[in-house]
Amino acid sequence: MATRRTRGRFEAFWAVALLALMAATFRLWLPVSWTGAFDYPAVPLFDLANAGLTVQANSLVSTATTFAIVVACCMIAGRGRSRWMWLVIAASLAVSVVVDQHRLQPWVYQSFLYAVLFTLAPRNESGQSSEATFRLIRLLTISVYVYSAAGKFDFQFLHTVGQDFLRAPLQWLSVDVSTWPVRTRLFTAAGFPAFELCVAVALCWPRTRMLGVWMATAMHLGLLAVLSPLGLGHSPGVMVWNVVMAIQAWWLFAGPVLETNREAEFEQQPVSWFAWAIVMVALVMPVFERRGYWDHWLAWALYSPHSSRVSLQVHESAIGRLPEAWQVAVSEDEDSDRWHDLSLGSLSLALRGVPAVPQARYQWALANQLIQQSGIENQVRGKVQSASDRWTGERDEQWWTRPDEFQAAGEAYWLVP
Repeated sequence: MATRRTRGRFEAFWAVALLALMAATFRLWLPVSWTGAFDYPAVPLFDLANAGLTVQANSLVSTATTFAIVVACCMIAGRGRSRWMWLVIAASLAVSVVVDQHRLQPWVYQSFLYAVLFTLAPRNESGQSSEATFRLIRLLTISVYVYSAAGKFDFQFLHTVGQDFLRAPLQWLSVDVSTWPVRTRLFTAAGFPAFELCVAVALCWPRTRMLGVWMATAMHLGLLAVLSPLGLGHSPGVMVWNVVMAIQAWWLFAGPVLETNREAEFEQQPVSWFAWAIVMVALVMPVFERRGYWDHWLAWALYSPHSSRVSLQVHESAIGRLPEAWQVAVSEDEDSDRWHDLSLGSLSLALRGVPAVPQARYQWALANQLIQQSGIENQVRGKVQSASDRWTGERDEQWWTRPDEFQAAGEAYWLVP
């Protein structure tokens, strides 16, 4: 019996991909006693003590959900498909994020959406999901490229990360882009999101779909080169996700549709209204990202530096009170004012091996825990910055120098402990 070639075993593929992504970011998922990241606090979505959970209970819940995800993925990879195992994965991912917002990586959100869709998917007698479910997954995949490209047509990207993307590969050819006119460099950097948008458009239409698959493959392989240790040196999780996305393009979009008459009636069976509702939220809410109503990563703002953030500075008299593991994130006092930047991004990469969540809400809550943990409330200062303006790159800034000003800045956020 012939079926769509690209759909076969996709559920097993994504289960293996999820395991690979968790392995690449293992310090996010394993107990701190195993990874040594004792000094990096978990930031839950709300104060779990109000729900009666102690720190020890939180750790047990975190370990249990990780174990559940691994077991469920292994069972799906072995059996090919399982509605109930996807339900376990969806629920475990959700609980994992509640316990620690740092786990809300883009691929975790993507895996959660897939898990929900596979849980709700109509299935035939052999347990295979209907074509309607995979149409929704393709729609989600195209939206990733659309929103990711849209987020890069931005002042900040074109002047910062876009220039890094341009500089890294050309330096291998001994080309110094700094000698180019500014306008030329900006237009060339705009080619990156323009190409990504073309990938999305090509994947939308059957006649250009294979071209889109090849373009997506080239884009992800190019990113692997640029982000590799030979280029910008990004984290392993970023590298693995690009590999997964390149393979996914072939699995979802390449190959013909082959159906038998016996399967045709099943293939026309629609997905549930709840599955459509989940997808519509994922498709529509990124529009409100820059207004602060949706997280940057959930809006697929990838490699895009326009995100909101918190900057933290520590007085030199307090540096000795910081844990030794934090020293890698403390910069030199370049302007001799006795204040040192404490980079939350560098701290995240050093202790957990993944980028810090690019969201002012998360970074404020992380800074709050770091300050309380080290007892330096009166020896820190900093600012909270909004997402930048697309055309000018300007941000709204809220400076704070006292504990009460810092706490007042955090009152604007809902999902903080």
